Amino acid sequence: MWHPPRFLARVNSTLLKRLFVANLAVWGVVAALVVYANFFPSGTTTPASSDSLFSNNAPFISIMLPTPTPFTRNAASSAVSVVQTVVPLETPIAVTPVAKLASAAPPPQPQPAVRDGALVPPNNINILLLGTDQRPGAVNWRTDSIILLSINQIEKTVGMLTIPRDLYVDIPSIGKQRINTADFYGEYYKYPGGGPNLIKTTIEQNLGVRVHYYVRGGFDAFRKATDILGGIDVDVDCQLYEQDFYDDYGHATLNFQPGMQTMDGVTALRYARSRYTTNDYDRSRRQRKVILAMWDKASSLNLLPKWPQLYQEMSGSIQTDLSPTEMAALAYIGTQLKMDRIKSRAIDNRVAQPYITPEGAWVLLPNMPKIHALLVEFFAPVTQELDRVAQEAATIEIVSGNPEFAAIAQAALKRQGINATLGSSPVPFESVSTITTYSSKPATAQRLAALLRLDPAASIIHSGDQAAPANIVVNLGRDYNSCQK
Repeated sequence: MWHPPRFLARVNSTLLKRLFVANLAVWGVVAALVVYANFFPSGTTTPASSDSLFSNNAPFISIMLPTPTPFTRNAASSAVSVVQTVVPLETPIAVTPVAKLASAAPPPQPQPAVRDGALVPPNNINILLLGTDQRPGAVNWRTDSIILLSINQIEKTVGMLTIPRDLYVDIPSIGKQRINTADFYGEYYKYPGGGPNLIKTTIEQNLGVRVHYYVRGGFDAFRKATDILGGIDVDVDCQLYEQDFYDDYGHATLNFQPGMQTMDGVTALRYARSRYTTNDYDRSRRQRKVILAMWDKASSLNLLPKWPQLYQEMSGSIQTDLSPTEMAALAYIGTQLKMDRIKSRAIDNRVAQPYITPEGAWVLLPNMPKIHALLVEFFAPVTQELDRVAQEAATIEIVSGNPEFAAIAQAALKRQGINATLGSSPVPFESVSTITTYSSKPATAQRLAALLRLDPAASIIHSGDQAAPANIVVNLGRDYNSCQK
């Protein structure tokens, strides 16, 4: 009979069992990795990620970009019947509708999708921000807001492009539908990667722009994020009034007057969602303003050291394909961005045509050549005009008999790379706005007139007063319209 050596006899038998099990687990993992490497070699890629027509395949920092997974099987045996029964929240739309315009114009012809073909700078990170009206226990939902956030790591600039929820696009394996149903269909039909991956693929195939990541959240996530920041300061440039506004937080009368306003989570959410007294385009514009205000507040608070705590508080309210490490890296990039050179654009009725389907559903039909021109401008670097303004380095002071006018104009100019101070002394409320130059700053004066929508020939005047408080003094009178939609 075999007897173990003395040193083994002194070893606890329970410890030996644990060591044996641990070794089995390690070799099991190694075996699994070997099998995975043989059956799924690293050279295997999906068409969506290896498509040579896409120019933007670069990772940021050392983060690998996710790749949309192709979906080959049909969503259902009968697409028409499924579309008519699955989404009761929307007006049913047939998969292959017959053209029926709201006007007497001829039916639009099918237009090919635009591929990016070096349109997107190779160092841009494109993140899709999805705001959904999904509530706990809800069977179906829609995507209430769709914003493409594009960050240029070299120029340290950022752009926001709003994609209207009623944009009529070809959703892979579904057919022609509003884009705000793609997320729901992806979840309902178990599309690989779920709803977010289907809406990312839909944007790639219809607009030709690669989408690297997504962040999705509901109303409560938006409210919670705003409250975590301690509220935000929003430059309300247009009056917004809605008497009977109902949401998950109760009933309210909304009455936002022009001026800088501090908003908590519920107030900011209502400001961003209201549309019954305006329209979807104005709501999209307000949503971009709120997101920029949140970014401003987050930057001022230096939240990067508090990232672990913030992530823990928000992780249950949002869904994303960014890992915690990737989100922290992105937050670091955010601290380096030039937030005074922001492009805020939208796909609206200037590049899309109102369209009524045979079932009576109102949608927006994309005009691809016009959308392509919009995308070219959206992804283009800053213009030489802005560089000339920067070279002049003019000091600018804004005054007005209506202090709210001055505050709104200051915030609007800051978004366009022009920093101005507010005059401290009260002035009369003049009938006509003026831009007075006390030194030669022609590019800046012309830029100010364009951004404030003032006639340069009538508003720009010159003075030789050497005791002026700034190189240029802007006096906003009664003719100034802060509501510049």
